[in-house]
Order: sequence, then structure tokens, then C-alpha cells
Amino acid sequence: MVERCAWIVGVGEVDPVAQLVAAQLKPYGLTIKGQKWPVGEKQPWLASAQEAAGAGGQVVIVVASTADFNNQDIRRELALFRIMLQTFLKQPVSGFIILTDPTNHTVSTPSNFGMNILEDWEVVSGTTWPAKVIARLHAPRKLNWPFKVNMFAQEKLGVWLSINPKPGSSMHGCMLGVSGNNADISFHAVGPDGRLPERSVNEYELKGIEFDFDDKHFKAWALQNTLSSEDAYYVRLEGEPDVIAVGELPVVRLVI
Repeated sequence: MVERCAWIVGVGEVDPVAQLVAAQLKPYGLTIKGQKWPVGEKQPWLASAQEAAGAGGQVVIVVASTADFNNQDIRRELALFRIMLQTFLKQPVSGFIILTDPTNHTVSTPSNFGMNILEDWEVVSGTTWPAKVIARLHAPRKLNWPFKVNMFAQEKLGVWLSINPKPGSSMHGCMLGVSGNNADISFHAVGPDGRLPERSVNEYELKGIEFDFDDKHFKAWALQNTLSSEDAYYVRLEGEPDVIAVGELPVVRLVI
């Protein structure tokens, strides 16, 4: 069994601060591993999530300047990294943010869009934050979203998002929309949670839905299958969206 560790992600030229973060955690006896974020690479979230999952990275600490953390491309990549890591680990991942310039920081979180995948990561500073990391590692966070969001990436089949209800609940129909970065949807299906389905019976499917919300334009697909917690709605992405909208029909929740 892989030992649990804190996974430090350094974004940009932050090596001295990242090393200080690691030094502050060492007295607690915590295994510390990490990476430098591969800015500018294609799909950096995939290899990064594979590496972090293989190392047992159940707590993630992002070290970045305010400007880098507010960069839309980096925020998108970190959000996809978190979804992919949670998919590999099959559990929610706790996250903390340490800014290299915390005195006058303004972290951009699109709270008008409801639950944001980076929004519930805690910005920390000072001397008490290591205790929070240790506590979160031993008391893993619960899923705050009303459904599970997983990601599957395969060379031949592409990148897919899956949505399924939390245990003990169901969804009566599901819609997923994407916005930003020229992203789109090219296929959808329903099948068992945890693996892409070989076949699907789609009930009253809808394709090419378009709508605007709070200055964002969305392209969406939907169907009206009833999903139990053992089922999932799978959507194949074309490109990497800045925002995804998910919800039962006709209710929509915006989550990236």
C-alpha cells in the first residue's frame, strides 16, 4: 500500500518558497513529495495526476504567485488535475494554496458560478497551517458537491467527464455544458460508474443546447435517463473548458 503524502505543486519560479513549505512540514513526520508545474505543456494535468496518485498524494499544496494562480490557463489545468487525481484515488482531495506574495493578494474565484473546484481550496499563511494539513490528511474531506465528477483520458477514446449521484441518491436526467477556451462536446453515453460504457441507451437526448449565464456562453448536451449512484453520465470533451455546467434537468450547477 502506498504511503500517504503531501504533494507540493510549485507554479513558476517559487523554488525557495516551496522548499520552505517542505521544511515547515518535516517536523510533523509527514512524507513530502511534489513537482514543478509544467507550464505550457499539453495536458499537464494528466501526467501530473498520475504521478501524484502513484505517490499517494492525498493532500495537495499549490505554491504560486497571485498572478500565476489567477492565470486562467493555470487555473483550468489545476482544476482538471484535481478532478483527475480524485478519479485515480477514488476519493476527494484536500487542497491548500500558499501565495508567494500574500500581503496584498486578491485571489480570483468566480463565486457567481456556484461551487468552484478551486474555490474550496484554502489559502493559508503564517505558522499554523501545517497543523491543518496534518489534520486534513488524517481526516479526509468529504465531497462538497451534490454529485461526483470524474475524468477518463485515453489516447484513442479522448477525454471524458463522468457525472454520477452520491451514494444513496439519484438524478432524473443530466445535462453537462462547457464554456471557454473553444471547448465543445462530441459524444455522450450512460453506463456503470467507473468505466466508459461499451453501449448506451440514451433516453430523450438533447444535443447542441446553447445558453448564456453571467456573461458565459455554454454549449451543452443532455439526456433524461434516471441515474442511480451506480450509474454515470459520460461526456466526451473536445478541448479543455474554463467552466463546466452540470445538473439535473432543468436545474444547472456550475462547478469549475
